[in-house]
Amino acid sequence: MGRIGCAIMIAQNALVLVGAAALVPQAIAFLSGPVRTVDLSGVAPLLLVASSIDLVGLGLISVALIVLGAGAIFLRRRDPFTEAEVMVPPTTAAFPMAAGLLVFLWVLLTAVWRIGDPAQVGTSASEILARFAEAGLSGVPPVVGSMMTLWVVAAIALVAGAACLRLFVHRLPAKIVSGRPTKPSSWLYFAVVNLIVTIGVALFPLGAVPYDTNGSLAQMTFLAFLATKLTFVPLLGAFAYWSLLTRFDAFGKLSLLVPVLKAIPQRAAPTQDGVGSKGARGSPGMPTAWAPPPSDDDMVGIDRVK
Repeated sequence: MGRIGCAIMIAQNALVLVGAAALVPQAIAFLSGPVRTVDLSGVAPLLLVASSIDLVGLGLISVALIVLGAGAIFLRRRDPFTEAEVMVPPTTAAFPMAAGLLVFLWVLLTAVWRIGDPAQVGTSASEILARFAEAGLSGVPPVVGSMMTLWVVAAIALVAGAACLRLFVHRLPAKIVSGRPTKPSSWLYFAVVNLIVTIGVALFPLGAVPYDTNGSLAQMTFLAFLATKLTFVPLLGAFAYWSLLTRFDAFGKLSLLVPVLKAIPQRAAPTQDGVGSKGARGSPGMPTAWAPPPSDDDMVGIDRVK
């Protein structure tokens, strides 16, 4: 499930890049022409798909993270030699569940500001941003303030979710291993960059930074942040979700490491001449101790995150 969600997010970022490439001629005309307008009708279907499938992708990722935490709680086994219980501490297992809830919060907030709020005024979020670029606050409905606020809060929730997953990887006990590397992914770096760029875009519609349409520094700064959001952020996101996809593959193979090598018979240590009888020393091939052979479930994995 987590890997499917990451694959959907990679496709979504690719669609955003394709849409941005299709808008390059209009961007050049907007910056150089006397009449600055943007027509999104040609890429409207692409924008509709791109703005919808990421809700599905991150929804699947949120469920996978919650399942990962729940599975980690039950990943425990008693060491047959030391009698110590090998397990993931509940506080550590809570981190991926918290990450899943935070990602699901991102999905809810994004659905509200991207779909719900624009529907109230009969338009789309991309159209509102395009109208703001053309005419400033006078050309957009008042709902733009709540949209930008929810956008920033959702980006903060995504950073918090990525940080929780990073903490889970760092806090895994030494005896919890995986068949694949569990090094932290670049998802957290992507989430931080996405938050910075999102704040840079949202400050202008929120009125925190004055905006005019006369080619001022403020307008150029807003357009630069918006261009970064449409180009560099999805490019970074494609790599970040590919990295997260490989980590989900590793999380699905988390297992307990028990010292099965101690169960292999060892040769008896040599004794001094004259000490003990031959029967007491035993033959050279006799083991000094006996332990049951390792069972088939000495390595028990979660194997729930698909």
